[in-house]
Amino acid sequence: MASSSPEELLKSAEKRANSTGGWFSSSSGKLEEAAELFKAAGNKFRLASRFDEAGQAFMRAAETEIKAGETDYAANTFFEAHKCFKMARPELAVVALTRCKTILVERGRFRQAADREKNIAELYKNEANDPRKALESYEQAGEWYLQEGAQATASGCFREAATVATEVGDYKRALERWEQVAQMSLESNLTRYSVKDYYLNAGLCYMAIPDYVACGNAMGFYANQDPSFPTTMEGRFLHSLLEVCEAGDVAAFDERVQDFDRTKRIIGWQATLLRNVRKAVQEEPDLS
Repeated sequence: MASSSPEELLKSAEKRANSTGGWFSSSSGKLEEAAELFKAAGNKFRLASRFDEAGQAFMRAAETEIKAGETDYAANTFFEAHKCFKMARPELAVVALTRCKTILVERGRFRQAADREKNIAELYKNEANDPRKALESYEQAGEWYLQEGAQATASGCFREAATVATEVGDYKRALERWEQVAQMSLESNLTRYSVKDYYLNAGLCYMAIPDYVACGNAMGFYANQDPSFPTTMEGRFLHSLLEVCEAGDVAAFDERVQDFDRTKRIIGWQATLLRNVRKAVQEEPDLS
C-alpha cells in the first residue's frame, strides 16, 4: 500500500467495495477494507495537494463505512473530506459537513452537531460568500449549544449571527440577536463589559429600520436591565443620535458621529450601519 499510487489505491478500493463476501470473508469485512483503501488514497492525494480528489476519496470512504454499518466512523470521515474540499471547493466542504452533521443529529450528539453547524456557518461566511446561509447556520448552532449548556459558545454564535444580519440589512433580526447576546452577557461579570456595545448596535438597528418610537422604548428597557448603560459613552451616543434622528437634523447627526468616532473608531459594518441610519433620517418626510 505504501508504494501504491492514489489511483491504484482507488481502483483496489472500488474492487473491494463491489465484491461480495466469500466462504471465508464477510461483506462487511470487505467494505471495511475498501473504506481503509479509500482513506489511504485520500491521504496520498492530500500529500500531493490534490485536494478535490482527496475529498472525493474520503467521501467514498465515508459512504462505504455507512454501508458497513459504521456510521460513527463515517461522521469522522466526512469531516476529513470537508478539510480537503475547504482547500479547493468550499461548496463541497459544506456538503461533506452537512453529511457529518446529519449523522451526529441522528445519533443524538448535538454538541458535536453544533460544532459542525458552526463550521458550516464559517464556510458560508468566509469561503462560499453566502451570508444569509451563514446567518441561518450560526443561529442553528447557537440553539444547539444552548441545549447542551454551552452558554459562552452559544453567545458567540448569536453574536456572529447578529453581525451578519446587520451586514445584510436584516435589522429586525439583527436587533433581536443583539438584545439576546446582551441579555446573556448580563449573566456573567466576565461579559457584562460588552453589554453597552450590544445595546448600541441594537439601538442603531432600530434607527436604521427606522422605528424611533421602538428605539426609545428599547432604551428604557436597556436602562432597566443595566442601570449603568445610560451613563456610558455608548449610551449617551445612542441617546443623542435618537434625539437628532427624531428632529431630522442630518448636520447634527454627522456632528454626533464625528465626536464619537474621535474617541472610539467606527469601522466596517458599524460604519455601514450608521450610513444607513443617516440615510433613513434623510428620507424621513418633514411634517413640520
